Amino acid sequence: MTAGTALDGSALDGAVRADPADEYAAYDFRRPAQLGREHLRRLEVAFESFARLWSSQLTAKVRVRAHFALERVELVSYDEYVQTLPTTTAMAAAPLGGREETCVLQFGLDSALLWVVQMMGGRPVSAPEPRTFTPIELALIRHLVEGALEHLSASLGSLLPGEPVFSAVHYNPQYLQVVPAGAGVIVARYTLRLGDADTTATVMLPASGVVARLAETGDDLAAVHTAEQTLAQVRGTPLDVALRLAPLRIAAGEVLELAPGDLLRFAHPETRPFELVAGGTPIARATAGSRGSRLACTITTVDEETL
Repeated sequence: MTAGTALDGSALDGAVRADPADEYAAYDFRRPAQLGREHLRRLEVAFESFARLWSSQLTAKVRVRAHFALERVELVSYDEYVQTLPTTTAMAAAPLGGREETCVLQFGLDSALLWVVQMMGGRPVSAPEPRTFTPIELALIRHLVEGALEHLSASLGSLLPGEPVFSAVHYNPQYLQVVPAGAGVIVARYTLRLGDADTTATVMLPASGVVARLAETGDDLAAVHTAEQTLAQVRGTPLDVALRLAPLRIAAGEVLELAPGDLLRFAHPETRPFELVAGGTPIARATAGSRGSRLACTITTVDEETL
């Protein structure tokens, strides 16, 4: 700024004050609340377990090496979830324990048709064109889906409102309305490698029942951890236990001159019990003895202050 130039208030405000709209992103009240870090981690562990079980099932049934990898778990609205799916895909709907809440296992039609060909003993050269299933193909896919739903129930356990039971396969995501469009759903997204082919799959759960159970089981686990699990962990912690004489104090030069055959005389009376030390802390007094071919000790007194 050159001498004599005036700086008015409007210029200063423009230079210093930033628009709050540029600093803070607008909050979309139509989106459901986000999952907490602890709840998200619990879901990721459960869905990773499901991925391993589902991989093993497909490998055994299809007789081709299958590998599921969990990409992410997210909480979105059902409408947002549907918008990310292909216009034509396989969506296996499964009500949870006969309730209105329904989970969805989604995978590509081309992948499912490839599974069928492999299960029938064929060796496809290329991926089949996506199309709806024939009755025989649907029976085979249903068998695979029912096994996957059993693994999903075993992996998530008490987080599910009920056991998922297969009801039907739908092909158009826009026409499958298992929950209101704006309702929150938990979506686990997977990458599937079957042989040399890569594809994707998803698992959708209604958020209402799952989030409530995450909170309930989280409180229960915290209470159990505080009382019973903590005590069990302490009781099971390994410690080194040793018998110790009264220490002898000598000069460093004497230590350096020690040689085989030297005799050190400790000031520990023969009639005085040894110290029983656990983890470096004296906890009791004990006399030395033997049991069979091994040395042993007999506890004489216990130090109550250290226990």
